[in-house]
Amino acid sequence: MTPGSNIPLTATTVTVDVSAPVRLDVSGLLLTADGKVRSDDDFIFYNQPTGAGVTYRSGGGSAPDAIVVDTASVPAQIEKIVVTASPDAAGQTFQGIEPTATVRGADGQVLATFTPPQLGAETALVVVEVYRRNGAWKARAVGQGYANGLAGIATDFGVSVEEEPAAAAPAPAAAPAPAPAAPDPRAAMSVSYT
Repeated sequence: MTPGSNIPLTATTVTVDVSAPVRLDVSGLLLTADGKVRSDDDFIFYNQPTGAGVTYRSGGGSAPDAIVVDTASVPAQIEKIVVTASPDAAGQTFQGIEPTATVRGADGQVLATFTPPQLGAETALVVVEVYRRNGAWKARAVGQGYANGLAGIATDFGVSVEEEPAAAAPAPAAAPAPAPAAPDPRAAMSVSYT
């Protein structure tokens, strides 16, 4: 496949795996007609592996991670499942990495492959879309990179991303409060000098 090209999907269950010479985090976002998720539950990844008709599958070891779409179970208001990938190592870009998405039918048969061209400083990538058009399902090659990582993709599609709080500078140590002085017994005396 080339960027923007699509194929019809006749299988009810399709798997999109994304392989590369480095470990990738693969995820899926279920989008409505407005291009947004309904809630954070529509963001499917290793910490939230199941959603409405969509499942994250860990490749484990040398096998690539994948998003599995059961088109018969995807809710009617979901028009598109976006499959994303990002290098697992913090701060790593796609420079010199050629990820390949493989779309497979239920029997494992390869329906299409796609290697996004000319990647560089991107830290995350929308690889493939599985989408519904006039009641039929298709897969489209995308290859759109993001320089602001998976959080940038997720935010663009309406997922609430909680940023790690910045480490606050330690507050200066306050000087210990002086201990209250012991009452001076002389204070109770009234002395008058005239």
